Amino acid sequence: MANSIQHALQFALEWRKKFGLFERTEALRIFYGPGEATLPELKPLAIELFQKHAWITQWDAVSSDTLNAVVEFLQFQKVESIVLMDRSQIATDAEVKTLWGDPPTGRFSVREFDTPYLVQMRETKHPGLFLDHAPLREWLLRTQKNKTVLNLFAYTGSLSIAAAVGRAQRVTTLDLSKATIEWAEESWKNAGLSTDRGNFIYGDALEWLPRLLKKGEHYDTITCDPPSFSRSKNGTFSTQKDSKRLHELIFPLLNQGGILVSSINSENYPEANFLKDIHAAAETTRSSIRILKRVDLPETFPTSSRRLEERYLKGFYVLKA
Repeated sequence: MANSIQHALQFALEWRKKFGLFERTEALRIFYGPGEATLPELKPLAIELFQKHAWITQWDAVSSDTLNAVVEFLQFQKVESIVLMDRSQIATDAEVKTLWGDPPTGRFSVREFDTPYLVQMRETKHPGLFLDHAPLREWLLRTQKNKTVLNLFAYTGSLSIAAAVGRAQRVTTLDLSKATIEWAEESWKNAGLSTDRGNFIYGDALEWLPRLLKKGEHYDTITCDPPSFSRSKNGTFSTQKDSKRLHELIFPLLNQGGILVSSINSENYPEANFLKDIHAAAETTRSSIRILKRVDLPETFPTSSRRLEERYLKGFYVLKA
């Protein structure tokens, strides 16, 4: 079995090398079990590299033999450390565990499209860089010169950094977690970005969007990637329940000719429902919109078919006409 597992992982790695993906980034998903595994043992696993450090995510139970085979494969690739996030457990109990080597203490910088981002391998539930949004970061790098940008549900601020490196005039970063806003500010400084071009807000998006409008703020680009569910001191948010309301607060802040990139990360919320909420919010706010294209997963997140419901990241680039 070990040989079969290692052969499958080697095939996935060579496929990425063939397309030159390692030449563009130090942060790459090198295996995505749900979409490319031919062996059932590997279906619940994903493997990401951050420089020479490997992050394994496990969504369901796998045998120790399977994990040992994966570790042996990564050791052969000369990684310096390997950690495991076991998400088959209850989310509050999930924690990262070192499988091999000595992961870096604290945050360290990795480059994607020549842009640095801070990631973390210890004492965290996620390394801090969502690799499925690499195409969006690349788009921001290319298109944001002299733009004003609002990044909602920003997490560690990677989209903000991409926009700023892309020469945005000013970027506002908003997230409900104080810890991740501090991480975003640290990453901003690590990228050598000027403090007067960045505004960081710790707070609830549903509360802050009306405040920003009242202050007269408007933006050329707004990015929005909320969690499926979150809880603040004033209530809860879920994409299925609050998507229309959220977009009703966003559209008045978007300049005419501006672009909203709105996405969700959920298998349980159909794309058709999401699109319906966006159009309903546009109608309520009397905003004329045009869907430019879909937000989609990068090539390193393949699916076994082209069925949209298998691609958990879904969303749209929306032009306010």
